[in-house]
Amino acid sequence: MSTQQPAAAHSRPSRRSVLRTGVAAGAAGVTGAAATAPAAAREESPARGSGARGRSGVRLRWLGVAGWELTFDGHRLLVDPYLTRQRFTDSAGNADMTRKLEVDQRIIDQVLGEHLTGAPEFLLLTHGHWDHIADVPYLLDHPSWRKAEINVLGTETHLHLLKAMGVPGKGRAHRPVPVSGGEVLRHPLQPSGKRTRPDYTVEVVRSLHSQVGGYGFDPYGTLTAPPARPRTLGDLVEGGTLGYQVTVGDRLCVMFLSGTANFAAREVSGATPDVLVLGASGHAAVHDYFARAVKALGRPRVVVPSHHDDMVTPLDDPAVHDSVNRGAVDRLREAVGPGTRVIDPRHLEPFEL
Repeated sequence: MSTQQPAAAHSRPSRRSVLRTGVAAGAAGVTGAAATAPAAAREESPARGSGARGRSGVRLRWLGVAGWELTFDGHRLLVDPYLTRQRFTDSAGNADMTRKLEVDQRIIDQVLGEHLTGAPEFLLLTHGHWDHIADVPYLLDHPSWRKAEINVLGTETHLHLLKAMGVPGKGRAHRPVPVSGGEVLRHPLQPSGKRTRPDYTVEVVRSLHSQVGGYGFDPYGTLTAPPARPRTLGDLVEGGTLGYQVTVGDRLCVMFLSGTANFAAREVSGATPDVLVLGASGHAAVHDYFARAVKALGRPRVVVPSHHDDMVTPLDDPAVHDSVNRGAVDRLREAVGPGTRVIDPRHLEPFEL
């Protein structure tokens, strides 16, 4: 959770060497074309090194809050898919972590039927708060997903929380994968006795949660064993925060620091992604956040804000597009400087990078 109020109210290799290796293997000489933003938000820009050989074929779709779909060549990855968007404040507008967890089965059915029309190969969790993982058990058990083999990446705490909520579920082929940062995973797996190029790689990056007024956030904590089944918002603790870098062949590299409005600069130093998906709200206590993030990542050509809507307006309400923290988008645009463009996404509308 980024602890913002609703917008309406509102000895292993060094990090440098690992990230540069990932970029060299997958994103050096990127050939993607101009990012095509939704019609209402034409703030697109070509990906680094793009334009000579046409479009990249890599698409992003904002699911609201910090949720993202990344698709290309029949592959699909999801980051923090949270669709329910339940109210989380009391009558005074203060966050109320005693609220009971809710699941909006109607909107989950609608979004999976009309937008997320296939199961992902990877489901990437940035941290354990309700607005990131609360819907995951229900998504994994949805009739359209339950027979798929989905790799669910998260920290030990995140996977303990999911286990307490019934993941992977009896007879399910889903694979919980504990990660802590530094892993570079390939897809598909390396065939025995052969050397092949992966279709894409996923690198896990250690990150930090947002820090707002008072320098903290709630609920915090870690787990070393599954707890009792979570019942309230406060039962879903942060449990460490992660980012992810997805490198698509030799075409495009996308960094997701999308789940919070903070990052660990030394963990991403040396990365030069073409596209940065960046948490945009809830960083009152984080010094020079936007400018530092863009500089640390080699000034990506494209930056896409994330986690900057009111978190509660239903996805099928046309007003959801007006729930965005417009001030955060404007400040991001001012901070990135020349050579970097900001794509202003609209809920559920895919755009090509």
